[in-house]
Amino acid sequence: MLYWNIREFGAKGDGKTDDTAALVQGLEAAAKENGTLYFPMGNYAIHPVKVPSHVTLLGNSSWGEGEPSKPDSLGHTRLTALSGEARALLDLDACMGTRLIGLTLDGKNLGTKMHGIYSCHGGVEQNNCYEDCLICNFSGSGMKMDWVWVFAVRRCRITNNRLYGIDVDRGYDGWVIDNNIVKNGLWGINAGPGMVCYTANTVAQNLEGGLLADDTQNINVTGNSFRNNGGPGILIRNSRACAVSGNTVLGNGAAKGERGSCGLSVQDSVGITIVGNTISEGGPLKGGPQVPEIGLEARGLEDCTITGNTLYRSARREWLKTSENQRSV
Repeated sequence: MLYWNIREFGAKGDGKTDDTAALVQGLEAAAKENGTLYFPMGNYAIHPVKVPSHVTLLGNSSWGEGEPSKPDSLGHTRLTALSGEARALLDLDACMGTRLIGLTLDGKNLGTKMHGIYSCHGGVEQNNCYEDCLICNFSGSGMKMDWVWVFAVRRCRITNNRLYGIDVDRGYDGWVIDNNIVKNGLWGINAGPGMVCYTANTVAQNLEGGLLADDTQNINVTGNSFRNNGGPGILIRNSRACAVSGNTVLGNGAAKGERGSCGLSVQDSVGITIVGNTISEGGPLKGGPQVPEIGLEARGLEDCTITGNTLYRSARREWLKTSENQRSV
C-alpha cells in the first residue's frame, strides 16, 4: 500500500480535536514504503511535527486570494497550529525526497518565532518540493531554508508572516517559481547565496521590501513583479555574480523617507548584471499612485553591467542615483 488517508489513523479534521497523533502515525506508515499521506478536506489542528524523508503530504486546499483571516481564503485542507514553541510547524531537518502539495499551513501567530516550514540538508541533496500551498500567520517566516541543497517552491501563496515570506539562508540548486509572496513583516524574499533562481513570482506589499540579497552570490532574479513593497523592490548589497533581468519594479519604497525610498538598489557589489527591468510608479493603495524618492540607485560597484532598463515615472526626486567610487560599470 502506497496511499494512506489520515482519517484512517483517527484524525477528525474538525479544527478542535488534536490530530497530532494521527498525523505522526500516518507519516510513519507512509515513510515505511515511501508513500503518500492524503488529507481530505478538513481543518487538522496539530502541534509541530518532524516530517520524515520520502513521503508526500497531499491535500486539495483550494485556497483563495483574499486575507487569510477570512475562512474562505484559507482553503479547505488545513493544518492549523495548536502551539508555537517550536522551530516550525512542519520540520524537514535532514529530510529528503519529500513533497508538500495542496495544503494550507496556518500558524495562528502562535509563539515568538515559529516558521511554517523549516528545511536543512543532512549531508546529501534533498530534492524536496513544495507546491500549491498557502503558508500564513506564522510568528517566524513562512519558509526557513537553512543551508538547503536542491529544492523547489512552486505556485504557493506565502502571506501575513511576521518575519520573511521565504528566508533562504543558504541554498544551492533551488527554484522559487510562480509564487505569490505578499504582506509579510520583513522582506518577501531573503535571498541567501548559492545558485537559486527566483522566477515569475509576485512579491508585493511586504513591509521592509521585496527581495533582499545581502552578502549573496550566484542568484538569478528573472521575470518577477515587485509591487508596492515598503522598501526597495530589490536590494542587492555586498554581493557577487548575480543577475537581475526582465522584472517589473513598481511603486516600491514610496512610504519610506529618503533612506529606503528606492525602486531598485545595488550597493558595494562586484559582478552584478542589471538588465532589461522596468522601474515605474505603482498602483494606488491609499491616496494615489505609489512613487519612491529614487528610481534606480547604484553605488560602490565594480565590474557590473547596468543597461537597457526603463525608468518611467519611477521617482519623485531622482530617476537614477550613482556614486563616484565605481569601477567598470
